[in-house]
Amino acid sequence: MVLKVDTLNDQAYSILKEKILKKEIPSGARLVDSQLAEEFGISRTPLRDAIRKLAEDGLVVSSPKKKGYYVYQPSAKDIREIFELRLMFDVMAATKLINEIIPNHPEALEELKERYQAVQESGPESFVATDEDFHDTIVRLCDNSRMLTMYKELRSQTRAFRSVTSSDRDRSKKAGNYHERIFKGICAGDLQMTLDALRRHVEFSREDALGDYQEENEG
Repeated sequence: MVLKVDTLNDQAYSILKEKILKKEIPSGARLVDSQLAEEFGISRTPLRDAIRKLAEDGLVVSSPKKKGYYVYQPSAKDIREIFELRLMFDVMAATKLINEIIPNHPEALEELKERYQAVQESGPESFVATDEDFHDTIVRLCDNSRMLTMYKELRSQTRAFRSVTSSDRDRSKKAGNYHERIFKGICAGDLQMTLDALRRHVEFSREDALGDYQEENEG
């Protein structure tokens, strides 16, 4: 594989990120820039830059003891903490969206409706992307760039440890039911309904993630 010279850093970053999220590079694997440079047919500098960016995303971690960078490998405690933080962001975003954003900018609801329809019409192959887009839009419409950046970082880490259930048809259907309740709650301006659906959705996703973790570590 040989990359074009003009955007080596960005291409190396995109390819490495995709390989990690697709688990072509497994959790816990060490990223050796010399080996990756040989595989990609480029120098080590763009690979080092890509690995640093992935570390900023939370998909790669450095280990002083082992000396090097490794693909993020969470513990069960990490998974619980990530979903706890995600719920905090979801609650804050939905509250602001219902109480402040939509009353003053009703067009925001139309944008959210487009994302909702996309995730409801998606199949297992595209479900993860449309699901993320729906939740990202709720946060993005709150117009808090720092919140959105942190939320996306949590989501990237979530994708890194999801495997089986993220593409399971039954899971997609159940998640779709939660999306429907969340969207209907927002449309109705019913904060309690929305927050209840969000909490149940996050709890559902957390348990699936823990199931994936257990399966991967027992396999």
